Amino acid sequence: RIPKLTELLPVAMPQVCLMAFLLACCLISSASANWKKELSTLNGDDTANRVEKIAFVHARKTGGSLVDGVLWRAYRKLGLTSAHLYSFDRETCREDAADSFRACNTIKEKWDDGCALCKPSYKIETKGCPGCLEWVKKFDFHYVELHHFDMSLALKLKQELGFKLVTLLREPSRQFESDANFEAYTRGGAQGYMPGYGKGFDGFSRWAIDRRGPFEQFRMISGCSIEHGGATGNRTKIDLFRQDMDSDGHPACTFDQPMFAKENEFRWAYGTPDGQLPESLKDKWAAIVVENLREFDLVGITEEMPATLGLIQKRFPFLNIAQCAREVTLDEYNKKGHVYYLENLSQQHHERLEKEMELDRRLYESAHASFMENAAAKGISLKSRRCPSSLLHASK
Repeated sequence: RIPKLTELLPVAMPQVCLMAFLLACCLISSASANWKKELSTLNGDDTANRVEKIAFVHARKTGGSLVDGVLWRAYRKLGLTSAHLYSFDRETCREDAADSFRACNTIKEKWDDGCALCKPSYKIETKGCPGCLEWVKKFDFHYVELHHFDMSLALKLKQELGFKLVTLLREPSRQFESDANFEAYTRGGAQGYMPGYGKGFDGFSRWAIDRRGPFEQFRMISGCSIEHGGATGNRTKIDLFRQDMDSDGHPACTFDQPMFAKENEFRWAYGTPDGQLPESLKDKWAAIVVENLREFDLVGITEEMPATLGLIQKRFPFLNIAQCAREVTLDEYNKKGHVYYLENLSQQHHERLEKEMELDRRLYESAHASFMENAAAKGISLKSRRCPSSLLHASK
């Protein structure tokens, strides 16, 4: 039996558009009006000892770039340091490391958003983020963005260094469509087609019919991905779970690039003749997701960005969220247009993908319901109390 994904936790998520951004500032301005007064109530002058540390688990295409832009600014205003851990290589990571992180300007000449350290998961020597926890501890960062690293690294920051955990979730089919378009067609350096599937809508269509769930967000929350933190800090329940899922020569968690894998690769990873996730693995996977979500101090909803920012302000009153939200630039939203859309796929595609997203949808619906309750309890306005519909049946 697949456990019910209930009792999740406070939630709120971001849809990056300028109107929502401005609305967020209005909604939370009253909550942050007493920011200086609240901060002054801390005992003594050393406010850094009373300010909580945050690790932000940034999953792909959930609006995380906006929230990250707000959080690192909020900590900088307190004179506290920020860090960004990337699961892919960046030139700025090498620049920050070159002077032993004495000067940290991750994005040169634009934003002074802290130090950067790259641990590309696709390189054998860096798989598992070795040295990451030690790096954060050595430089005493108060805010850390985990850029595409999964929950396994976040849990270690919480257990060993006392970080509070924040993340965002997005309606699964919308995250799926956005992620596919960004990775293959619109990001800098994108090839303009799905690797191994050819160009044009036909290549996109053949790629889509080969997808197997669960997908990005479910993998990130469970700690079941190649972008994990298994090589740093003390071993946790997530490390043991990932090891169990990868046993018997079938690496369900850590096989490379599930986004672009073909059917034969899924057959190998899941150990099934049809390449679909067996029921026994569904049980384990659903159970760990329920446990891991309880570790978060705040889960945001992409489609409710204003309310998400409001909940962050309520949960972390020492931060000036409203002012920092106004300072985030349009470039930081990282919002890109779409080339292909799920609504143009066949009914067969929709039925197949809807079945493969079963666990992802249940996760999102439960988290969304929990978020609605939390926002209402805090008196925070919502765009809608209804859970966003899936793109997979919206026009079918």
